[in-house]
Amino acid sequence: MENINEDINEVIKTMNIFQKIAAVSAEVGKVAMTLDVDTGNNRSYKAISINDVVDSLIPLLAKYHLVVLPGEKEIIEQAQIKTTTKYGEKMQFYIRLKASYLLYNADQPSEYIKADGYGDGIDSGDKATGKANTYARKYALIDMFNLSKGDDPDKEASQEYQKIELATSEQTSKIIGLYTADEIGKMLKRLKKNSLADITKEQAEKMIAKRDMSAVADTTPTF
Repeated sequence: MENINEDINEVIKTMNIFQKIAAVSAEVGKVAMTLDVDTGNNRSYKAISINDVVDSLIPLLAKYHLVVLPGEKEIIEQAQIKTTTKYGEKMQFYIRLKASYLLYNADQPSEYIKADGYGDGIDSGDKATGKANTYARKYALIDMFNLSKGDDPDKEASQEYQKIELATSEQTSKIIGLYTADEIGKMLKRLKKNSLADITKEQAEKMIAKRDMSAVADTTPTF
């Protein structure tokens, strides 16, 4: 038995990276789906988690002398967003990330391929980047080895969201012209903002409208 394993190992050493990828894909077959995706209304379905992918690949990567290393990461988009859930609306951070991964043939290190994965992360704290990176890694590995995948990249049902548009420079300039520095400071304190650059377009519109309406109301005829 030991001799057979040694012979197999020697054969694996002679395989090029594409032969090894094909062998891994064939042995993985269909990845088990252990992730329950909640779609609301007491309904859910199974999908592939990052753990499903990694657990399926780790023993085969070792067997076929393949090594996966992280490459470059690039933030494609990031914003503050308003999400609507069954509990109401809340502000969260959104990030879309592109992550590259390199697959090396350990027996012939000059042989490698690159796969890019894209992932979205939404979180009210500091976990948005980690979530986006996890999904990017999962999809890069899925594409690298042509694995079957589930339909939804997140454990929670997809959420409706809208990006928060910040006030324009024209709006902030108008606010500065309409209000004193002390008044602006008080408004920012109520809104829990550090500066006018942090307020939303909607908040800026309300500030401008309030002072414009006040100016009209205070105007008296001169004749």
